[in-house]
Parts: sequence; C-alpha cells; structure tokens
Amino acid sequence: MLEIAGGPPFDLAGVDETDYTLWRYQAALPLPDRVARVTLGEGWTPLVVADWGGQPIYLKAEYLNPTGSFKDRGAAVLVAALQAVGVQEVVEDSSGNAGAALAAYAAHAGMRATIYVPAHASPAKQAQIAIYGARVVPVPGPRSEATRAAREAVQQGVVYASHVYSPFYVQGTKTIAFELWEQLDGRAPDSVVAPVGHGSLLLGLYRGFRELLSAGLIERLPRLFGVQARACAPLARAWERGLAGVEPVEERETVAEGVAIAAPPWWRAILAAVLASSGALLALPDKETLAAQRKLAHQGFYVEPTSALAVAALDHLQGHLGDVPVVVLTGNGLKSP
Repeated sequence: MLEIAGGPPFDLAGVDETDYTLWRYQAALPLPDRVARVTLGEGWTPLVVADWGGQPIYLKAEYLNPTGSFKDRGAAVLVAALQAVGVQEVVEDSSGNAGAALAAYAAHAGMRATIYVPAHASPAKQAQIAIYGARVVPVPGPRSEATRAAREAVQQGVVYASHVYSPFYVQGTKTIAFELWEQLDGRAPDSVVAPVGHGSLLLGLYRGFRELLSAGLIERLPRLFGVQARACAPLARAWERGLAGVEPVEERETVAEGVAIAAPPWWRAILAAVLASSGALLALPDKETLAAQRKLAHQGFYVEPTSALAVAALDHLQGHLGDVPVVVLTGNGLKSP
C-alpha cells in the first residue's frame, strides 16, 4: 500500500475562488505545478438540507457529478497525474462507478481504457462504461475475480489505474471535506456518514478534515461513520469484535453492490480513521437499504442502493450525530436496475 508523503498543506490563500470544480483546491493536491487539469466539471456538488425522522440533516449530492458518482473526483486527479507522465493506456477493475469514471476521464484525456467488471454488475453501469469508448470485460464469479483479471492484464505492460491502490485517488476524494467546510461557512460538520467498501471515500474525508485541522481551520475532526451491507461487511465485523483485525468474508450478493468488498486492502487505515474521529462502523440488511432508498426518493433524491445504505444508518445513529450531520449520497439512482 502506497501513500504520498510530504504533500502541500491546505492553505486558504491557495483556494481559487473563481473555479467551481475540485480544481479549486489544486494548490492542496500533490501534483506538478503545471499539470494539465483533466476536468469534466466534477466537484462543488450541492449540500442540501433535508429531514430524516424529525432529524435535520445535510445531504452532499455527490451523485450529481458528471458520471453520476463521487468517483469522478478520484478519477480526475488520477488521470491528470498519469497524463503528466505520458501514460496512454490504462486498466481498472470495478463493480461500475469507478470504471465509469475512469472510462470518461481517460476518454477526455485521450487514453485507451479497459475495465474488468463482475459479470453480475449493473447492466446500466456496464453500458455507461462502454459508451465512453472503453473496452468492457465482464468476469464471471465474485468481485475479486475482476481484480485478478485486471492484475493479469497489467503483466502485459499497461498501467493499473486503480481506485484502490493509487495514492492519487484519495487526493481527489479529500476535496469533499474542503467543500463541506466552505459550504458550512467555515466549520466542520459534527458527523459524516458514508458507505464503505474499499474505503476511498472515508479515507479521503479523513485526510481532508485532518488537513483542515492541521491548518487551524477547524477545532476537531467530525465523527466518521462508515456503513457496510450486512451481506459483505468485513470492516463492521472487525469493529464489533474490538478491532482485532479484518478477516476476509464470503462475498454474498447485496443490492449495495458498490460496497461488496470481501477483503479491503486499506482496512488498517480505515479502522484507524474511524477510531481517531470517535466514529463507528456498522452493517445493515438490504431491506433497510431499499426502504431508505424509497423514503429518499419521496423527498426528491433518487440514488442507487449503495448511497441509500448510508442514509438507512441514520435510524441507528440517533443521539450520535450532533447538530450538523452530513450524509454523502455517492451514486445516481439511474445506475441501478
């Protein structure tokens, strides 16, 4: 596992207030000064006030990014970094959203892309990946088989543009924390609830808020609550058992396909981030996820089940969220069957 050391600190003076994409925060990204921005307009998504069972909440509408998910943030920064060193062809494995984001941003940058997907992945997501011109390779079996196939392809000499392993990915997702701080008039939320699979969203939030803390712009980290599907919940299971370690679990089918990761490589960092923020990890059954999806839709928010999973957790977190809770809505409902 690789991380970027010695990156630039967050400096309020470096925020480009004329730019309403994630590149507003380019000065806080560990990229060459003259890197060519790769952008489709990602970032600066709405923060909408809503109500959940009498609890006022804020919903960060990441599903309104260009390809319909928060993964556009990571893809934009990663593709810019790869383009800067002359990469022309990339591969990735994904259950859908990360693959769609990479396919779109690679196309925009003039790169060729091949995306290995589980054969059971949403047909809508597979079609979206293909329409950008990427080659889609469905792989039978559990999600881990798509990863194995991508790694085999890398042996042929192409670049593994992984949303899991590339340290540039969370540099993109950390910009959500910066935006929340600005949208809340220079304060951090009391808590943030997000779905967790590989953990690029939660780790990005943690890094972003930690940089704001180091800059003296917030007084404490918000409590980070990560939510998994009960059918595939290695992180929540470890949390419940006292953080002894994460053991791989059987990949069982879940409507929240975006978080069905049996053995997340960043598990130590995820557990440490949740612990440092006084947060928690929990797992929910699909019936609660689907009920939350319908309830959200009746308020005008159409998201895929993986997003609704995080909202469903609000029913279990009453009394722990504080006065300013944020839930990240990660993916568009049009992506799911």
